[in-house]
Amino acid sequence: MVALSSFAQSAITSAMGRVVRLSACMGLLFIAPLIAPLAQAQPAQTLAVDGGEAQATSQSWEPTPAKQQAAERINAAELRAHIRFLADDLLEGRGPSSRGDHLTQLYISSQLQALGIEPAAVADDGSPTWYQPVPLRGITTQAPATVEFRRSTPLAKNGQPAATPASSVDAPDTLSLKLLDDVMAISGRAEPKIAFENAELVFVGFGIQAPEYQWDDFKQTDMRGKILVVMNNDPADDPELFAGKRRLYYGRWDYKYQMAAKLGAAGALIIHTTASAGYPYQVVRTSWSGEEFELASAQGPRTKLKGWLTEDAAQRLMQFAGFDLQQLMQQAQSRDFQPVPLGVQLSM
Repeated sequence: MVALSSFAQSAITSAMGRVVRLSACMGLLFIAPLIAPLAQAQPAQTLAVDGGEAQATSQSWEPTPAKQQAAERINAAELRAHIRFLADDLLEGRGPSSRGDHLTQLYISSQLQALGIEPAAVADDGSPTWYQPVPLRGITTQAPATVEFRRSTPLAKNGQPAATPASSVDAPDTLSLKLLDDVMAISGRAEPKIAFENAELVFVGFGIQAPEYQWDDFKQTDMRGKILVVMNNDPADDPELFAGKRRLYYGRWDYKYQMAAKLGAAGALIIHTTASAGYPYQVVRTSWSGEEFELASAQGPRTKLKGWLTEDAAQRLMQFAGFDLQQLMQQAQSRDFQPVPLGVQLSM
């Protein structure tokens, strides 16, 4: 028995309508049963000690006719056909518990059955089944149409707060950003109502604590009750830091929210750029504008707000606070970076 059916079901329930993730899973699903015989017969490697030095040697290996036949069955056209169907708009994103989700489950289980793979899960009545229940919790956020930021200190100049309110006579006291177009605002907790007042905004660079790289963007600053404005991805200028251009977990958006929650912040706003994310803002808007799902058993600290800012909205927010976004982002590339209070508050 090959335990792939539970993997397939988990992939479906965790996909949340993200085409790339499920497509990748499908590639693994349909390759796995074909290359299984090959994985069991890789060339054996031994270590021979000669003069105190270990040298790797390999034994000769020739595939059997059965293994060669299995390898020949792997072809791009077949994989592409499965992915094309599962990525089609007719499945409506395959959101958990949706009609498209049920069709996807049926399609995958039918394909696995056609490949001769046996079900790995067990139903309540003890019979074999392709489906493993994964209890989920859905959260739908009803946020205001505009998100209003209010200045809490006089307008800054060149990163320094003005000494008196007189320097900001001509500056507006509030900045309004449009929900969806400029900013995404999602509840971080499965509660009927989430609210906070006068939460101070702090720019925290990449929002990373990585002792193995001697990197700490927070510098022991008290972040409790604050809204963290954080950059996407991780520093990539130095190939010796964070694996260079490769995105580590420190660069993922879920890490940013987890760190904000760990530090007791009220929320986090991630600055989206196409370069740092690898996809346009429209992907963020589509993925985060509907019902969000999480494991029903999920525990741990949560922020009240999880959000995104477009690059343009982030520039306007920083200008409103008296800072230059590009300068702040450049400062964040260094270990010496210090969190920057923006003198701006948010209430929701």
